[in-house]
Formats: sequence, structure tokens, C-alpha cells
Amino acid sequence: MRHNIVPILFPFTLLLLLVSGCSQQTLSSARQDTQRNVEAAKPSLAKFSLGGRVTAALAAANIRGVRVDADTNGVSLHGTVKTAAEKARAGRIAKETLGPEKHVSNQIQVERH
Repeated sequence: MRHNIVPILFPFTLLLLLVSGCSQQTLSSARQDTQRNVEAAKPSLAKFSLGGRVTAALAAANIRGVRVDADTNGVSLHGTVKTAAEKARAGRIAKETLGPEKHVSNQIQVERH
């Protein structure tokens, strides 16, 4: 996962720059660049975290056929399930997983028999 690699890479980058004889200004610039990259990646990482958490919760509840689309505000559920009860259950699980501060849009369709 990228968000775990960036903080790990900085010390190695710093060490490489120190060993190669770079100036303090270059080291400072490299640190600032790394921090900017981490900050720029945070919204994307948050989105992936939301979607991943809901996907895992639905899988653990044995709910199949549901796709989770995420943005920084919450998730949208798409796909087809067999019953209205399963649709409602998927929505409840997503909401419980994310908490009240995030939005869940339940766009799941119920199979017609």
C-alpha cells in the first residue's frame, strides 16, 4: 500500500542524500517534497479505506453481488441481491461500518422473480 511506503522511503532518501554529500537545503527540499506528496495522497487513501472497510464487512456478512464505490464523503452500493431484506442489511452494515459522519447511498437492485 502506498501510504505505508512513503514514510518508510523518506529515511532512506535522507540517508542517500547525506551519504552523497548534498546540502542542507537539498535535504530540506526533499523533506518538504515528501510531506507534500503524503498530504496530496491522503484524500485518495481515505477513499480506499472507506471502500475497503465496507467491502470487507459485506464479505464477512456473506453478502455477494454488491460493488462498493467510495469517495471521501462515504460510499455508494451497487449490484443485485435476491431480496429486499438483503439490500436493507447491506445498507445497515455499510452505515454501521462507516459511522454517522459518512454517507451511504444504497443503489442495490433486488432480483425480480
